[in-house]
Amino acid sequence: MSRSASIRAVLQAAVPWLAVAAVVVYGVWSQGLLSWGGAAESGPARAVALPGGGVSAGRHCGARGYHHFPLPASASLPRPAEPPPGPQLVLGSYGYERLSRRDPGRLTVGLLLAPAPKGSPEMSRTLAGEGAAVEIEGPDGLVGGAHALPVTWTSSAGVRRAELSLPPEALCPGQDARTVAGKLPAPVDSSNTLTGQPPYTLTVSVRDRHLGLLSANNLVPLDGPG
Repeated sequence: MSRSASIRAVLQAAVPWLAVAAVVVYGVWSQGLLSWGGAAESGPARAVALPGGGVSAGRHCGARGYHHFPLPASASLPRPAEPPPGPQLVLGSYGYERLSRRDPGRLTVGLLLAPAPKGSPEMSRTLAGEGAAVEIEGPDGLVGGAHALPVTWTSSAGVRRAELSLPPEALCPGQDARTVAGKLPAPVDSSNTLTGQPPYTLTVSVRDRHLGLLSANNLVPLDGPG
């Protein structure tokens, strides 16, 4: 299998993951299993340390186009049908999780790292302490985000995986994790066809001393205007 075919296979494999994740999250949410009690308090409009690690992007609340890592303009576009050669960061899943009444709830993001060409340097297991950066932007600017989020890669079937967790404190004042999570999937019509881009844009980026800066977002390629 060629390098481009291998990367394309991983990217294509991520699409059903997203669909399954959205169905699971919605099903559990609709049954009330993840929504006991009121919404946990969001963070302040300033940078604060997050429980579990990382620093919030609160001082950038409302900013448009803000990213902790300096991303190229192409990072704000849907993933291309033919990805460029080299390692690719992919969003494997995202949603809202609340496990009990005492759990404040959180946004979760699953990451996949498509394989690099054979013999290329591998991403460091813990990103040399820089962690991952996450930004969520709505029509009125940034609604939440964080950087230096802990991330540890694991390998399975030749694909590297990691999971990020954003607590309520990573959201801007007045934002609710469950509501934000509901605006991350792209809208679909009655035939399950994508009809536009997600209301909120989720961007995840990591920087590694061997592989450089990689990013992924939840924007989707559309056949027609969206």
